[in-house]
Formats: sequence, structure tokens, C-alpha cells
Amino acid sequence: MKASLIPAAIVAAAIMSGPAAAQDMVRDSSWTVTYDDPSVADSSLFLVVMKPGWHVTTPAGSGVTLTQPDSTATGNYLLKSVIFTFNTDAQPVGPVFARKGQNDSSTEFVTFLINNDGTFGLFHYAGAERHTLVPWTKSDAIIRQVDTGGSPVKNVVTVLVGATTIRFYINGSEVTQHDRGRGFDGEIGLRVGAGTNLHVSELTVAALGQD
Repeated sequence: MKASLIPAAIVAAAIMSGPAAAQDMVRDSSWTVTYDDPSVADSSLFLVVMKPGWHVTTPAGSGVTLTQPDSTATGNYLLKSVIFTFNTDAQPVGPVFARKGQNDSSTEFVTFLINNDGTFGLFHYAGAERHTLVPWTKSDAIIRQVDTGGSPVKNVVTVLVGATTIRFYINGSEVTQHDRGRGFDGEIGLRVGAGTNLHVSELTVAALGQD
């Protein structure tokens, strides 16, 4: 994926251009979509290319994990996501990495999430189970959305995977670390909570040297 940046005002103008424009957009089929609740209708997810990046609105009844099989990260790398949030009741969102499996009980991944209540957390998913690696923690680095219908808020969420240590950044501030201690190669993507309206203008990965 190529890096792309977009000012918040331009994102807002694009998204707020009206329902008619949205109706003309076609679902981006390049993503593999995994719903928390498999009974949710696939048509309830809004996922379209809106350059630069993608616009996502998740159904009220289910969060989603979005990955692209041809987008992987191996070795030491930097994973960067630029996320614009629109609604004050947005649920946790953030990059997914080290995803492996076939969309069944063998699937596992790690995700670094930010929440609009000003907290972040790090979690490992294995099938239907979620393991907490870093519990929800308050951080002033997170920019909160406090005005649904107003301008979107931008958060840059970055994961730096080194040989022995993984470092996590929000808007340029390091907020936590975690021992690598296991394989972190695999597909990258996004984790978006239920009932959340957002735009992702960048999801990129770059190779790094040793720690």
C-alpha cells in the first residue's frame, strides 16, 4: 500500500458531500472481512475506496476485522495508520498485524486499539478468544471526537516492531512497549468496533533494520 496523507478538512468535505455520492460507491472487495457476530448481514458494512484511503462504517451489532491477504509485514517493520473519527460514540479502532489463519478458529492476530474515551490497549485474538497484552490505559496523546456532525478528528497510530521490542505510538508519542517474544509476521489490516464511522487515509508498512 502506498502512503497517503490528507488534511482533516478535505476528508470532512468528501464524507459530507451527501448520501447520493455514497450510494454511487462500490464496496471494496479487496478486503477480507471478519465479523464479531457472524449473523450480521454483510450488506450492513459500508467499506469503500475514498481516495486517499477508505471510508468505513460498521454495523451497530458487530465490530469487524479487515485484512488484505496481499498486504503483509515480516521481520522488523513500522506499521502506520492515519484514522479520522466522526462519531462521539465510536468504538475502539486501530491497526491489525501478525494475522495468520484461514478465517476460522485457527486465525490469530494482534491489534493496537485506541478508544474515543481516551484509552488505548493491546490485544491478541485467537479465534473467538481475546487476550489482553496491555490493558486499557488512559493517554493524553489520543485526540477525542467530542462533536458528532462536526469536523473529524485525526489520530496517527504507529507500531514499530523491532528485533526484541515492539513500541507503540499515538500522534508521535510513545505510549507503551511490549517484548516481541513471538513471531509477528503476517497480514496487516484494521480493527473497527461496532457502530463506528471513520476514514482511514493511510495504512502503510515499511521495513526496518535491527534494534
